[in-house]
Amino acid sequence: GAECEPYITCDQRLMREHATEVIEGVRILQHIVQPSACTIAVEDSMPAAETALRDALEALQETGVSVTRIPTIYPTGGERQLIKVLTGREVPSQGLPADIGIICQNVGTAAAIYRAVSLGQPLLSRIVTVTGAGIQSPQNLEVRIGTQLGHLASVCGGYRQDVERLLIGGPMMGFAVNSDAVPVIKTTNCILAVTREEMPAPPPAQPCIRCGKCTEVCPADLLPQQLYWYARSGNYDAVQDYDLFDCIECGCCAYVCPSHIPLVQHYRHAKTEIWAQEKQRRKSDLARQRHEARLARLERIKEERAEKMARKKQSLQQGEGGGPDPRQAAIQ
Repeated sequence: GAECEPYITCDQRLMREHATEVIEGVRILQHIVQPSACTIAVEDSMPAAETALRDALEALQETGVSVTRIPTIYPTGGERQLIKVLTGREVPSQGLPADIGIICQNVGTAAAIYRAVSLGQPLLSRIVTVTGAGIQSPQNLEVRIGTQLGHLASVCGGYRQDVERLLIGGPMMGFAVNSDAVPVIKTTNCILAVTREEMPAPPPAQPCIRCGKCTEVCPADLLPQQLYWYARSGNYDAVQDYDLFDCIECGCCAYVCPSHIPLVQHYRHAKTEIWAQEKQRRKSDLARQRHEARLARLERIKEERAEKMARKKQSLQQGEGGGPDPRQAAIQ
């Protein structure tokens, strides 16, 4: 129940308006997983959502689910960070929460599971936060999957004159789009229209001064400075040695960087290149396996032909030695 970024309130609104559906979805998940304990984490900035969940638990007489209040600190909504806050345990590097016996699900997922299992409804809509200084009337909307972003903005009163950029997602991890004709998909949680004053364009990047501020704020306890150097130089083997794929791309390092280096962009580029190389390696391995299989098949065919010729030669030799002549037998 913790929001993943500032500005976004779609999960909060879901818990306030559909708390019973969330709890019923949690019950279904409990039936499937059979956990020893179940906790719903709610940020301390969501008192109405917390009250709605507790009222739903009381109305349903559900005692196997607890509601825990956590501090509103970005990026507590991240899976690994939330598990650390709730349990004090850390998900291993390159691992999953299931590796330490924990499963983390979003409240939106729980509500969708209830609707799918109990009501037979597929995922046709979701709650989207439409906000930012560039929107006339910011609000949360329950919209059909496939609805264009421009339609959501018009429902919220349209854009202001000084709107600068349109982001899908929050201010830290969201990405800009050039057109509001983009459709809503199942992972679209926020449409953020910002003005120049609200989110000014970053100044040109300057050389790294090795101040270490990025390391201090990294929620994954990585070394962003080292990741940056290796990613920038294209040393993708070394960048993986520093646990690149543990980076959640929260943007904290880039936000505090006094040199305004777009660190997250370098990390994303490095991940993309590594994935592309891995894909190419798998294609090469498959081509090599197919080539080896072809050579083995040709060798097998060659051996079978040689054995067949040997048997035929032996049969002819037996016919010449006074034994039954296969040619005469064939004529008869």
